[in-house]
Amino acid sequence: MSTEILHARIDRRFNDIFETPPEVPAYIYENFNHNLRPYQEEALRYFIYTQQSDVADVSFNHLLFHMATGSGKTLVLAATLLYLFKEKGHQNFIFFVNSDAIIKKTLDNLTNIRSPKYLFNTEGIVIDGNPVTIQVVEAFPVFPANNTIYLKLTTIQKLHMDLTSPRENGLTYEALNDINLVLLADEAHHINALTRNDKKKLNNKELEEKTWENTVSTLLSRNRANRLIEYTATIDLNNGALFQKYRDKIVFQYDLKRFMEDGYSKNVVLLLANEDDNHKMLNGLLLSQYRKYIAQDYGVALKPIILFKSNKISTSLEANNTFLSLIDEITVEKLQAIINRGVIVYQNAQSIWYKMFTYYQQKNLNQVVRDLKWEFTQETTLNANEAGFLSEENALLLNTLENLDNPVRTIFAVAKLNEGWDVLNLFDIIRISEGTSNSKTTTDSEAQLIGRGARYFPFIHEDQHSYVRRFDFSGSDLKIIETLHYHTINENAYIKNLEKSLEAANIQVHEDQYDRLEAKIKSKVRKTDFFKNGKIYINKLVPTSALDYISFKDYNVSQIYDMQYDTAIEQQFLSGRTTTSGTNRSEIQLPISKEILQKALQRNIFYRFHNLKFYVPSITSMKQFIEDANFLGNIKINLSVPLGMTAEELSPKERLSIVERFLTYAEKKIRTNYKKERGTPVFEGFAISELIDDYVIEMNKVNQRVNVTQIVRTQNMRDHDWYIYDQAIVNGLESSLINFINEYLEALREKYEEVYLIRNERKVKIVEIDGSRGFMPDFLLYLKDSDYTYQVFIEPKGDNLREHDEWKQEFLTSLLERDDIEILSENADVKLLGLKFYSSDTNLKYEFREDFAQKLLTD
Repeated sequence: MSTEILHARIDRRFNDIFETPPEVPAYIYENFNHNLRPYQEEALRYFIYTQQSDVADVSFNHLLFHMATGSGKTLVLAATLLYLFKEKGHQNFIFFVNSDAIIKKTLDNLTNIRSPKYLFNTEGIVIDGNPVTIQVVEAFPVFPANNTIYLKLTTIQKLHMDLTSPRENGLTYEALNDINLVLLADEAHHINALTRNDKKKLNNKELEEKTWENTVSTLLSRNRANRLIEYTATIDLNNGALFQKYRDKIVFQYDLKRFMEDGYSKNVVLLLANEDDNHKMLNGLLLSQYRKYIAQDYGVALKPIILFKSNKISTSLEANNTFLSLIDEITVEKLQAIINRGVIVYQNAQSIWYKMFTYYQQKNLNQVVRDLKWEFTQETTLNANEAGFLSEENALLLNTLENLDNPVRTIFAVAKLNEGWDVLNLFDIIRISEGTSNSKTTTDSEAQLIGRGARYFPFIHEDQHSYVRRFDFSGSDLKIIETLHYHTINENAYIKNLEKSLEAANIQVHEDQYDRLEAKIKSKVRKTDFFKNGKIYINKLVPTSALDYISFKDYNVSQIYDMQYDTAIEQQFLSGRTTTSGTNRSEIQLPISKEILQKALQRNIFYRFHNLKFYVPSITSMKQFIEDANFLGNIKINLSVPLGMTAEELSPKERLSIVERFLTYAEKKIRTNYKKERGTPVFEGFAISELIDDYVIEMNKVNQRVNVTQIVRTQNMRDHDWYIYDQAIVNGLESSLINFINEYLEALREKYEEVYLIRNERKVKIVEIDGSRGFMPDFLLYLKDSDYTYQVFIEPKGDNLREHDEWKQEFLTSLLERDDIEILSENADVKLLGLKFYSSDTNLKYEFREDFAQKLLTD
């Protein structure tokens, strides 16, 4: 029996050299209010492939998108709706689900143009020049209007009742016999009781669901052209009956683990403690407010949400009252005591609690108390367990929690929010009264809730709007708004079950495995005129145009691509040692046919024209990109092959693979080097005191152990007044450079009145003149004599990067020679210069020494 799902079979087809994956039609991109993510485009291509089949009505009339919570299934659903309307002529759609809350949310997403989560183009849906409307109906018209999509939104329970107990003007099986119908099933796992329990006795609830499954099957079979498209994140494919049902229907699979690895989610961190509920609630409250303060410090607009999760309604209602009482009773004195205790208890500098409590030590606690009492009140709290909770008003509040004018900061719930709850700014889930149940069923439910809370909160930082994590490998405080914290007990049996549940749900849980290294500017340096009044000069940028990107050369893409080809590679297990075929080699040039090139382009979504045009604005068509001598028209691929091998011996698939490697190389270069600004020869001064500050580096301990050659360590610099920080956080090559400067310090001080070395920790960026490539030199040497102030750029460079970064050295060494450099300074007493790379290579180190002496020590 095959265990391969439909997705895998299509994937294999797409990897075949003779199979061309379909394009996503332009009208889908044009009619959305959001950009499709790469995996969403991929999902649509798989779906379109099935619908273009001659047997689509038989083999692919029932399909399932098995996609992670938070991956945007509703956007994929909306795209399939447009595709089936345009390409297959479908006008009648029934969206059904198991919850009224999801109905209201989906109604907003698909029809409410004023909703911030409206999916379609706010200027209207237009296909082939014709405006298309979506009309919400209870029953479908006998004579449908042109350019109209009829959409019925209902629960599966109500749909079943409508069909089995017909009413006037309602749906009937007979009325649906004569129309083509598309069934869109969200949270589709709810309609599988019959299949799921194929050989078991069903309980009353499952018997009811069994009739739902039969209802859906009956509707699908009424008409050959009908479609049933299901969407879910939580189908249990370990259930043999379910797997057999869906094996040929899972058109696309994108699980939560892959979703998280691709960076589209928050990181998930378990906070384990043995504290009582009151302490847990107060700490969670302070952590949420700390998160908001950090966001404000960086200019990010954020209103973080806390979810207090209980296992019983009575417990949740009681916790709600307790929480509000804690807020009423909090005073500056009580808050100070909590902070003092926290600083004592949490002494590990890597702990989020340590960071939080030390942050509050610096805050005005009177203001903090005022903020807490203003932001956490009865009016800003929702209890999802109260009778009549899912009113229209509450449904609107739940669906707009990210809005800054939505007052809600805290939610108390048992289970009502486990499905269909779209909230991006949930950052803390706090378990209350945890002794009630630690069963696997409980932790499975909590794992699903954690998956929902892990949805990424997109925010603007440094003028960049990102939808993926940016600070995984950074010491930035902003890492906290890319993290979901799950607050729970430190109890072995429970944690063991929760870990199993998280693993089953493909949720990655991160542990803190970082060493925190901090460098502080010396107090003596802060008092100097150099620091208080000195400036660092950075060249100004101007916007680029299409004329700046007219060839591969502008992206640093070489049109001559050299690679080694091996017919076989042996890799030893554990040691990782590899043996390649053939030690005697020769070089051949790969003939590149237009067919192979087109196929390789089609298999890489980066080269879809709408995307490529963004990065290569000078092209007007794919034909131009393929044929133009400035781009693909003049590429040459040289292969180093075993001696005696010829190009004719390469199969079409091998040739395709080689061309794909070139395109991957080119893509990386294009992405890296395409910028919207280019450098100019005009340098502008920025105050050192505003640009340079203390900094922290968090080093991943695991990676350090693996990559021994790149170990970063601290070097005590407290007694060296020429280095502005109390310690240097550097790798071996950078440490060697500091020792080199120290060696020449006496000679420098004979010539200059002031000598300061500044470690540039991602603060000073310069961009090549008339180009878009920028970089941050690792060190700035500040020198001052009676006539001039000198700003010297110094860049240590390892052997592995020296050739790749040669352009940086050319840029640095040209600064002193160019006659077009303009320095915007109050006085004509500033000079800029750059040195050759500092290297561990003996010959190159000698060249650096000569360059250093000639430029800095020679009169």
